[in-house]
Amino acid sequence: MSSRGRWSRCSFVLISLGVLLVQTACGGDKPTPLPDSGVQGPDSGMKEPSPDPVDSGSPTGDAGIPDAGIPVEDGGQSEDDAGTDGGSGGTDGGGSMCGGATSLYERLASPGDARVVADTTEDILVRLSAIPGLTVEERSSGVSGYRYFLMSYDQPADHHRPECQRFTQRLALWHKSDTAPMVLSTSGYYLSTGRTELMQLLGANQLSIEHRFFPPSIPSPADWSQLTIQQSAADFHRVVQAFKPIYGGRWLSTGASKGGEAVVFFRRFYPQDIDGTVAYVTPIARADDARFPAFQDAVGGAEQAACRERIHTFQRTVLERRPEMLDLLRDYASRTGQTFNQLGLDKALEHAVIETYFAFWQYSDPSECELFLGPEASNQYLLDAMNYFVGLSTFADTGSGSIGRFAAYYYQAAVELGWPRPYEDFLGSLIYFPNTDIAPVYSPPGLPLVFQAQAMQDIQDWVSTQGERLLFIYGELDPWSAAAYSLGNAQDSYVYEVPGGNHGASISQLPEPLRTQAQDTVRRWAGVTTMKRVPTVPRPQYPEFAPHLPPRLRGHQAP
Repeated sequence: MSSRGRWSRCSFVLISLGVLLVQTACGGDKPTPLPDSGVQGPDSGMKEPSPDPVDSGSPTGDAGIPDAGIPVEDGGQSEDDAGTDGGSGGTDGGGSMCGGATSLYERLASPGDARVVADTTEDILVRLSAIPGLTVEERSSGVSGYRYFLMSYDQPADHHRPECQRFTQRLALWHKSDTAPMVLSTSGYYLSTGRTELMQLLGANQLSIEHRFFPPSIPSPADWSQLTIQQSAADFHRVVQAFKPIYGGRWLSTGASKGGEAVVFFRRFYPQDIDGTVAYVTPIARADDARFPAFQDAVGGAEQAACRERIHTFQRTVLERRPEMLDLLRDYASRTGQTFNQLGLDKALEHAVIETYFAFWQYSDPSECELFLGPEASNQYLLDAMNYFVGLSTFADTGSGSIGRFAAYYYQAAVELGWPRPYEDFLGSLIYFPNTDIAPVYSPPGLPLVFQAQAMQDIQDWVSTQGERLLFIYGELDPWSAAAYSLGNAQDSYVYEVPGGNHGASISQLPEPLRTQAQDTVRRWAGVTTMKRVPTVPRPQYPEFAPHLPPRLRGHQAP
């Protein structure tokens, strides 16, 4: 083709796709609601995390989250933009428009090749590369019998108006066989690349999705009104439909905590996409949910009464020494280079005291209760204990575990997901900022926050009346169990609780015969006849990404 011909072709791509992609808003008439699949009811700073697969070699199930070694400090954007800059989003192809590397414009201009996607004689990399809007890079898996692919998929920022702004969403695929079951997994936050419990138990493929608005899977510029559970469900739906021509077997979905929320929401809006869902430690919360302080007040029953009071004494001691503790926190901020501008040091200290109690029951074992000292402890010991159990950086503006790193979560909680009422009344006048340890206070400043109470009510109503093939796992001591799902009339659905378990609860931790019952259910849903042997001594497997995740667990999974 002549240079003039190539330029003419590229000009056409520029003009036609420029209309499609460059716009960030379309205006015009009210958009048509997203499809509901026949379900009735109202609709309801950091570097990138390592894209390489991580595997400890252990057969232990990990409750829908990865094995050891993925750095959590890493989110894909600068530390001071609170998740509003997506880098190379929907209108940046990252390549030359004409000639040279294939640009996003040219990839989207190609319709893909359905015949290649469906051709079982082709190599899986060739078939994946033929999916329209998908870019694929193969990496070493390190796991016998599996190939691993890091991918990105073109998505509409607003599924009501796919002709407007676009963004790329990160995916990761563990491929075993196009005839094996597929496990759809999400952390609900950043891209999680490790093997889930279901993948290991079933010998299945696994497709992991990064949640929208967690960089780099974020439109640029970002319209936060598009961060809704229904838009996220539509993301998942498009991904599943794109991959089903290759993986035509049974599909199960799974996630822990917020990841569990995301896969349940997906099932509500697109129930026919998935054959069964396993959601670990997954809450269905309300705004200022009073069930949480009630749960924490009695957690562990009479057996843990002494531990509860021991932590209360610790909390009172810290707040009774507020001036001295603030000096130490100020020194900590100076030494680590962290800032606390969104909350302020005084409020950050108070929130750290409140959250230490919640985080202990969420992530620790009662045997660690002896680490809580009272008046006999030095000020530095008290600060170090809070940093151990909840992490002081949780309340900082940027950095690992920070407010900015999880800005999208706090926004979602403030407008749809709900949040726990702070467990603080017992501290009385020691609390200077009552009822401020809440999602709206942590949300990105300046964004309009209107809580949509009907969103979670709609999800619970769907589960109770039309849900089917849902399996929930909770930990007895985990505060998030205060907002556990109610099955109601859900069909072929189950709720299990791990005795003494926390936020790392999994199927492999269930006692017999419940463990076998849950495994048999999963096997039946997946259509397989054999499963891998469950470890004799299961260990907790905590979410890789989560607000208020203690520093000792960030980037760490039990071997």
